[in-house]
Amino acid sequence: MKITEERMGFFNMRLVQRMSEVGVSPIQLAGSVHLTYEQVRKLIMGRCLPSDSTLERLCQCLNLNGRDMRQRVERDRVIFKFGDTAWELWGINPRMAPIYMLFLLLTKQQQGVMRFYLRAFVEAKKKTEKERRDCAA
Repeated sequence: MKITEERMGFFNMRLVQRMSEVGVSPIQLAGSVHLTYEQVRKLIMGRCLPSDSTLERLCQCLNLNGRDMRQRVERDRVIFKFGDTAWELWGINPRMAPIYMLFLLLTKQQQGVMRFYLRAFVEAKKKTEKERRDCAA
């Protein structure tokens, strides 16, 4: 898909993922859900969020869970309106927001692998820092 996400959001990240999974192009999706290519492009790029009726058509066309996608849209509305404050209220460091959004797109198995790699990275960092301290002493 040539369109790149401009604004990372829960909704558009899942939309792009699902379009890729089922092999649907933005032009094909636009035709299937009675939107223009430009409207689909804006949804993909995170420049806008879908109306309830558009969301319903998208979910039907892409066989997406409507409840999950509505929750994603609502989260994005809050983030778009309040920015970092929304993340802070949810108890998440705003700098971690992209990782949080991407992590939710992974399967349970992939999440487990990511946790393993993160732990290994942190342990390697601790070891390197300890070696530096020992060399300085």
